[in-house]
Amino acid sequence: MKNIAFLTSGIMDYLSSDAWNGIKNAARNDDVNLITVPLKYIARDLNGLPDRYEYQYEVTASFLKKESIDGLIVAADYIGCLTTREVLEDFIRSLDDIPMVLMASRIKGYPGVTFDNVTGIKEALSYLIEKKGIRNIGMIGGPDWNNDAHERRLAYEECLREHGIEIKDNWYIEGDLTERVIVEAGELLDMAPELQAIFCVNDSTAIGLYDVMRRRGLEPGSDICVFGFDNLVSGAMMNPSLSTIDANTTELAGYAYKMLMRMLCGEEVGEEKIPTRFICRDSFGNANDAVDRGGDQLISKLFLDHYFDQVFYRYRNHEMEDGSQLRLRFIEVMSEMIDITRRIDVDDAGIRRLTDKIKSFLKNGALDYTDYDELIPYMQRVHSEVTKCFTDDMRKKRASEVLAVLYKYIIKIQNNRNVKYKEHLDHILYSMKTLVRDSLNFSYANDLSYVELVSHLDWMDIRNAYVYIFEKPIVRLQQELVDTSIPIRLKATLKNGVPESVPFNRQPVTCEELFNNAEMGDEKKELVMMPLYFGDTVYGLILHDLTEMTFRNGEFLTNQLGTAARMIEVLRVNNEVQKQLEDSIAVMRQHNIELDKLSRNDVLTGILNRRGFNETAEEIITENKQAGRDTLISYVDMNNLKIINDRFGHEEGDFSLQTISSILMDVVGDNGIVGRIGGDEYAFVYSGILQGKEIADRIKATFEEFNKNSVKPYNISVSCGFCLVAGADKEMTLEEAMSIADRDLYIAKQSKDNRIIKNRNGRKIS
Repeated sequence: MKNIAFLTSGIMDYLSSDAWNGIKNAARNDDVNLITVPLKYIARDLNGLPDRYEYQYEVTASFLKKESIDGLIVAADYIGCLTTREVLEDFIRSLDDIPMVLMASRIKGYPGVTFDNVTGIKEALSYLIEKKGIRNIGMIGGPDWNNDAHERRLAYEECLREHGIEIKDNWYIEGDLTERVIVEAGELLDMAPELQAIFCVNDSTAIGLYDVMRRRGLEPGSDICVFGFDNLVSGAMMNPSLSTIDANTTELAGYAYKMLMRMLCGEEVGEEKIPTRFICRDSFGNANDAVDRGGDQLISKLFLDHYFDQVFYRYRNHEMEDGSQLRLRFIEVMSEMIDITRRIDVDDAGIRRLTDKIKSFLKNGALDYTDYDELIPYMQRVHSEVTKCFTDDMRKKRASEVLAVLYKYIIKIQNNRNVKYKEHLDHILYSMKTLVRDSLNFSYANDLSYVELVSHLDWMDIRNAYVYIFEKPIVRLQQELVDTSIPIRLKATLKNGVPESVPFNRQPVTCEELFNNAEMGDEKKELVMMPLYFGDTVYGLILHDLTEMTFRNGEFLTNQLGTAARMIEVLRVNNEVQKQLEDSIAVMRQHNIELDKLSRNDVLTGILNRRGFNETAEEIITENKQAGRDTLISYVDMNNLKIINDRFGHEEGDFSLQTISSILMDVVGDNGIVGRIGGDEYAFVYSGILQGKEIADRIKATFEEFNKNSVKPYNISVSCGFCLVAGADKEMTLEEAMSIADRDLYIAKQSKDNRIIKNRNGRKIS
């Protein structure tokens, strides 16, 4: 059985969902396993994002090997839309040894399929120019290296030239293909206030433009016409609904899959395209005005297939797997309506039969695939043409009554759907709360803990899952490569809804066995692979069924399971530390070493330990208060000790701790004391003339000078918090001062220096 992987961006976006449906439908009769691998957006600037560590999604691509994956479908421009062309092409080349087809992307030397980026755009622009008389048309584009963005700009410019319109430089601005085009959209509106219409390179960009226009008191469709590209469901639901180019991602992905299978059968494939079409909605004014009013076609049986595709175009994404045969029902209903218009002897019973058939058609799922901005105008136009065929007022009245009944029935169905959807959301919310509670309820850290990770997935309709854990967690910075030779263990499985722990001797798997091992069985699978990470640390991978619920809540699930994996690892380490501590206490008791007589000095650094510091600091504060002198208390914390330990070893970590002690002692000098009060925590008391800001600056400068001259491959740095105990303040204690300094330290940590690793020239890098 072949393993086919689909590399895309986020698991919870419409493009990935539509593409997955296309691949699944195209592969329904093939003996293949399908694995979706969401990579997010490779090499993305993560500043300002809620999850600064989402780059860990890229880890999964490292485990795709020719020994385990037979072919790849790569949505290259999805995953690379927020980086440079060079970075994207380097990533694609890293997968070179696996046969691949690009989807919605074009890179020289690689086969793929893209949309026709010309026809639909020219239809929309021609409508604006020829039917609405609009000539001042701007564009928010995308990076010019992005093939789709480049071709869509060329189509825009070519169409305007064909209509004799001079393109002004201030009519175009480049965005980043996402809703975050607030600045760019604002600049375009400022540079070209004369614009009557704006073409957005995709629907996501149009959503951002809507927001900017509304802030400025401009109404899409009234003040400025707007259209996008992609035909996202979110665009159709906007107010006003967004005119767009219907580029069917489901068809595109299905076509890419078929190209890949042709390639695997030895056929030579190259670059191919599929068509697009213009959909006019209310962002062009009144969508009714945009529709061709060919009455002869509307009540002709020859054009019923065409109108079904126009109104229920989303159905073609599911037509192969849907058993209700909506197309045939539509043709049957409309054929009867057309027949009625040509008969004189139509009675009330005939009208009722027709109405019942239309209700049955709608009740059997037609509205699930309907674009209401296409359906309502179509119903109104058909009604208009039908009444033209009637000569008497009574029959016209009956036709209007049929239309009114249909409107009421549509509203009723939609209300019922809304109620069911709310109930569904309530169930999901409850299930999420249960998952958070139960998946973090660990009192142990053994293999049974991982069984808990797959025991609460039924609300996601997941019945099969596989938890892979690295023997040693990977600490990974952005764009770092992953050593895929690291030992991996399959800790737990979910098979047909039954969670199980894998026996220890059957746990080891190689990278090549992630998708094919004895525990997975031979059944055909549709899976998604997600990383289990928390912050800069990746603990493993999870493969599970790719369900519709995954496209709605997949990232929440991944974040929760990653947090749980971290807790299991923390518990495991704590258990080991506890055991070591118990062993040490036993040894000390054997030698009659009393814990309360331990030295006041820290063994590693030679400076005061917590006990010695607290006792000495109390004495200094008391003396200063009696003399009316101020005392400066500082709480100091080392930055990134964990990364240095994990990357370079605990000896280098010890060296860092000793270095910090030495530098703090030099800065404080004879004006106070320094203590190591925890693992990577220090404190000092200062009674000299310098203020907290001056002390902090001196500490920072001293560390920078040390790092500059150090031959170590990493940088050492600290964050400091301060509290001034006034000489006149007789009440404040050392404990209170340390608490205040701790809060100040927390603020300082928010802007700590995360540039840990030096490059070859000794400079800091992230």
